[in-house]
Amino acid sequence: MSPLALSTDTRRQLRGQLRFLPRDGDARLQTLRLRSLLEELGIHCDDAVDLQDLDAVLIASSRGTDALVAARLGDEQRHVAYARLVARLLVSDMHAPIDARMEFTGPSNARTTREREEEAIVLGLARALVRGRLDTAPRPLYDDVPKLTLAFTPRSAARSTLGGLHRWSVLWYKRSDLYRRLRARRRVSKAIGRICVALDPGPPLVA
Repeated sequence: MSPLALSTDTRRQLRGQLRFLPRDGDARLQTLRLRSLLEELGIHCDDAVDLQDLDAVLIASSRGTDALVAARLGDEQRHVAYARLVARLLVSDMHAPIDARMEFTGPSNARTTREREEEAIVLGLARALVRGRLDTAPRPLYDDVPKLTLAFTPRSAARSTLGGLHRWSVLWYKRSDLYRRLRARRRVSKAIGRICVALDPGPPLVA
């Protein structure tokens, strides 16, 4: 398999900064924050491109990454487009020498099961970003989490259990519309957050 066009370090930095973005402000301000975040990571952004059938395109190669957004979009639509690009960067593996991902307004043209599952994750994570509620998406999509491992102490057993729950959550988030709807509910996300803290006490999640 060809090497990643988007560096692992860039993705790690994006994950590290995303949770701490301010959530206040209108769609234009929120869009500016997402764009600035991408540009700080060395991703060139252009939202004045004449794209008629697409909302946005993400192009990654060994020479760098470009995020292109259609000029025809209004503030709300541009916010959604940037959120989808950020989600795509976190979810999709892009490979050298060049790779591209296209974001459509209408139904996805994904054909394979893998493509449909990836699209479902991107859409769900993008909605959580737009709403300022990252906690309504599975935490492994945007943060480092405990892994499912062999456990030998109560502490490591609790973390391993949490790692298994995280894996289960991502699996069903890919495959189940019902689970994605449930996961997006505030009560459900808060209940899951309490379980995470109980199994792995630490710094509080951004709610």
